[in-house]
Amino acid sequence: VDSLPKLLEQKKQLEMHTSILQAVMNEVAARDVPNFFELESSLASGQYKNDATKAKNEVLTLVTDPAKGNVEDKIRLVIVYCLATAAPGADVTEVATGMAEALESKGSSSGSTGAAHGTLNKDDRAKLEKGLKAIEYLKNLRSLQMIPNISQAEDFGSKSTGNSDMLSSFMARATNQASGLLAKATDRVSSMLGKVLKHRATRVVENLCEMKPGSEDDEYLYLDPKVKGDVDVNLLRNMTRAPYREVITFVIGGGCYAEYQNLQMIANERRSVTYGSTELVSPCGFLNQLAKI
Repeated sequence: VDSLPKLLEQKKQLEMHTSILQAVMNEVAARDVPNFFELESSLASGQYKNDATKAKNEVLTLVTDPAKGNVEDKIRLVIVYCLATAAPGADVTEVATGMAEALESKGSSSGSTGAAHGTLNKDDRAKLEKGLKAIEYLKNLRSLQMIPNISQAEDFGSKSTGNSDMLSSFMARATNQASGLLAKATDRVSSMLGKVLKHRATRVVENLCEMKPGSEDDEYLYLDPKVKGDVDVNLLRNMTRAPYREVITFVIGGGCYAEYQNLQMIANERRSVTYGSTELVSPCGFLNQLAKI
């Protein structure tokens, strides 16, 4: 009897978190997020490196399907296609034009204001216009070779620890507590956690921490506050260095939670990784910024 209030409070907390999870899973299911995630991951990991035609067709099929994703989901997929592949500018334009025509004629199944299928409301049309500007800007930037190809990302797969294990454990507990649609949605999101790619920042930090030869460790400036007086930087770099216990990664420019989360996967009991950036932007905010450039 004495423990009853505590048990009731725990039940209340569990129900609250289960409700939040169910709302998220409903949104994931409504927008068919797993399909977008899988295709974006395949593009970023270089799986279509030798089959550009297949990459274009699969992207075009998904962004022209009115039953899958909202306007911003489709714009982000086209942006990933533009950045992660060596597709000609004409192919990127074809995919972007096909997406725009399909949205104008068929609408989006999950519009920002819950618009009925087959219509494109005012807010979604404004997002589409901004997205097309962002795609055009990135396409021009890529043509000037100002941005690297992101398909060089490595498969972190079986090496992923920390947050990946934590998320998997959380999903497992949620599955045990949930039922019906919640359980189905949880299973779908759990399948998305199987493959995790190292982001550019993660690969650079890992190379520096592990002092890998032939990597960024050969180019980055290395300073040791314990060494006094004038020191040859190249000589200092070749000296025996102690393992890094605390890492601070600061991005000059926009940062995001996904990049922070990815960096935590190279943190362990012997190494902590702190993340910072000039500005933290949401995915939608980033699209808006690109459209203004």
